[in-house]
Amino acid sequence: MKKIPYGLSDFKRIKDENFYFIDKTKFILDIEKANNYLMFLRPRRFGKSLFIAILEAYYDTGFKDEFNSIFRDTYILNHKTKEASSYAILRFDFSIVDPNDVENSFVNHLLFKLNLFIDKYNISASKNNNPNVLLDNIFNYVLQHNIKLYILIDEYDNFSNKILLDNQDNYNKIISNKDSMFKQFFTTLKGGTSGNNAPIKRMFITGVTPMTSYDVTSGFNIGSNISLNKNFNCMIGVTQVEIEDVFKHYNIPTKYLELCKEWYNNYSFSPNAKEKIYNTDMILYFIDKYLVDDEPPRELIDINVRSDYSTLRSIIYTNKKLNGNFESLKKLIVGDSIHTDSLSQDFSALNISKEENFKSLLFYLGLVTICDSGLRLTLKIPNETIKRIDIDFLKDSLEMESIFNPKITNISDYIAEFAIKGDIEVFKYLASEIKEATSLRDYIQNELSIKSMYLAYLSLTPYFVVKSELELNKGFADIFIKPLNSHVKYIGLIELKYIKREDKNYKKQIPELIKKATIQLEQYEKDELVATYKKDGLKLQKVILIFWGWELVECIKLDYK
Repeated sequence: MKKIPYGLSDFKRIKDENFYFIDKTKFILDIEKANNYLMFLRPRRFGKSLFIAILEAYYDTGFKDEFNSIFRDTYILNHKTKEASSYAILRFDFSIVDPNDVENSFVNHLLFKLNLFIDKYNISASKNNNPNVLLDNIFNYVLQHNIKLYILIDEYDNFSNKILLDNQDNYNKIISNKDSMFKQFFTTLKGGTSGNNAPIKRMFITGVTPMTSYDVTSGFNIGSNISLNKNFNCMIGVTQVEIEDVFKHYNIPTKYLELCKEWYNNYSFSPNAKEKIYNTDMILYFIDKYLVDDEPPRELIDINVRSDYSTLRSIIYTNKKLNGNFESLKKLIVGDSIHTDSLSQDFSALNISKEENFKSLLFYLGLVTICDSGLRLTLKIPNETIKRIDIDFLKDSLEMESIFNPKITNISDYIAEFAIKGDIEVFKYLASEIKEATSLRDYIQNELSIKSMYLAYLSLTPYFVVKSELELNKGFADIFIKPLNSHVKYIGLIELKYIKREDKNYKKQIPELIKKATIQLEQYEKDELVATYKKDGLKLQKVILIFWGWELVECIKLDYK
């Protein structure tokens, strides 16, 4: 049985040491058919660094003697192109640049890589402590000696994104300022792709968003951005066929495929893509944990994925207050979608507060994905992992502003009581906390506001998956609580009704709302999914919540069946 390459992006080591490898080498043919200078953007932890390592091994003259061994059992071995093993590779990895000491760290990384390149290929280029001068010297040498140069840059915007999310003034000074070393470096690179017999024959750059490219070069005007091209939708990540092969190799029961699909799947990176993609890191994390315990991990979200997104709360929290993007986040959390005419491939980091740029940013970060591409693009949260990360943003932002800060231990205890006994005190407790949080009232504007609060705090424990607007028996349930733990005894259907606070005659509406909610819950109960859980021995708790503004005026438990 092959080893799991969790956290590993060294292609040669993966092959030499018999790690499991999902073969993506066929995309090398597509890359050669595209522009010579390419940018490829994907969210974190999809496998960009490993793919860069594949390109390095394929094109580097230094791996020529080992080529057949390294690429054994791959598609490209039997479809080798004339470009294989014919380049001197200059590879950079900007993820290791220290955002707290950018200038020194960036310059040192450039110098290290440039000098390593000079030594590896025995290049007689004049040494210099200015990396841009040294790079120019290398360009001159490769031109004079007819050497084909391929430049690979991994995570080109990693440290710049960290700077941006911490301090926009520092971002402007370090990244986009005309005198910054970072900007000068890309200017030198662009010069290496220009004119007759340009020294850089090919270049492949990976990153997460196009913002840094825009701020440094006013857009990736060196070549082509292939990020939204349908032909490259599956170039990294895991397809359905690929995950089924992985499960078969490790003898993992196929019943867990649905669990992985719910938590890690549904990414689409092109409006014209036909196939959904799983996040690579999330799948490897699941399999790695499963092989240890012979069961799915209790915590289905990799802590490394959580940490990647932890600082991104600043996209909804600026100038020490919640910004307009907070409302979009609430809408996404309750299962709604957002729409855009197109996904921008050129926008500045300094303009992410603009609504259309914000939507594109969410897409590139992997916080939303394309779910429909009709007249307009429809974007939704792709899976349960990302929904819970978005919920963390919402919850943390409210707590940072001291707007809403209930006792989490109390909520966890009440949810456990619901899981084992069907007790509905958790719904009452959350309502009482919402009512007491006077600062929260400005954010309670409609049913969506209340629903997003319940979804956020009911999702805090590992007992349940909490779904909103789930289609059940030709209707859409406000909240469906389904088990994620074998010890759970109850599932829940919650119908929430909202009356505007300014409606002083709200009491007259309550009987009709209760009647309507009861009919809806009985309809949802007949759905095949609910029936399946009941056949498995779980009890169904149906609950009606009626809010008058921020105040719960009715909490009714219908008889369970």
